[in-house]
Amino acid sequence: MPKRSHKWKELRSSVPPAQRAFVLQLRELREVSERTQAQIAGDVYLAPTSLSNHFNGGRIPEAGHVEKLYKILDDEAASSSRPMPCSLPFLLELREKALEKHCGCCPVSSPAPQPKSAGSPAPKPVRRRLPRRPRVRLSTLRHSIPRAPAQAKVPVPLREGDRHLTTPADAAWPEIRTLAESLSAGRSRDADIMMWSAATTLSARDVQIFVAQCRAVGLEDAADQVITNAARRDAQAVLNIASALHSSEQYADAGLLLTAAAQEESA
Repeated sequence: MPKRSHKWKELRSSVPPAQRAFVLQLRELREVSERTQAQIAGDVYLAPTSLSNHFNGGRIPEAGHVEKLYKILDDEAASSSRPMPCSLPFLLELREKALEKHCGCCPVSSPAPQPKSAGSPAPKPVRRRLPRRPRVRLSTLRHSIPRAPAQAKVPVPLREGDRHLTTPADAAWPEIRTLAESLSAGRSRDADIMMWSAATTLSARDVQIFVAQCRAVGLEDAADQVITNAARRDAQAVLNIASALHSSEQYADAGLLLTAAAQEESA
């Protein structure tokens, strides 16, 4: 069977060289599969948009998701007698090098500091603005989705060492720190079980709080995964969760949930 090739978007010039090498290797790895990107994303427990973002250099995936993606593609390559383009340790090494150039505390490819001349004022620091999350209009669902009671917004966590578990999100999901530690340590199986349990057993309000808390501490992939898992619940549960997300102004998350639920229904 001839090898299937994909048409990839050209990477932005702002993508650092180390991350570019990692993304190109990810793309080469994906070429061993004949399946659609949505099917692969479902096996990795990621939203298709999140997996596409990784392949286009938007965000570096977590180590657990890289390992799971490699194992799935390795099994598929073995069944079709295709060679893998690289080893898992090499791929993880490229990811670590990409993270060194992709930290959030300093701008990528920042220019070297210029020497100060005598009497010249110090240059003002440039503040980087984060892009706003797109809002998804759900006006057509106003009559079909029941309104959830109003609630307080989830506060941004305090700095490490000063953080106290006193928010409503901690009461609904006290293992949030354990989840972050599991993802950081590469214990993807433990993290998957925790996120599946949250998506399928928590109430609509608690799912909304958990997703918001994940976004607040930077666990974007975990939030997407919980939404994708929650889309597999029954129709009324999905509507209740979407209503809770919409009432808390998490419009993009509500839109992602309804899109994933529609894909599950048509599958």
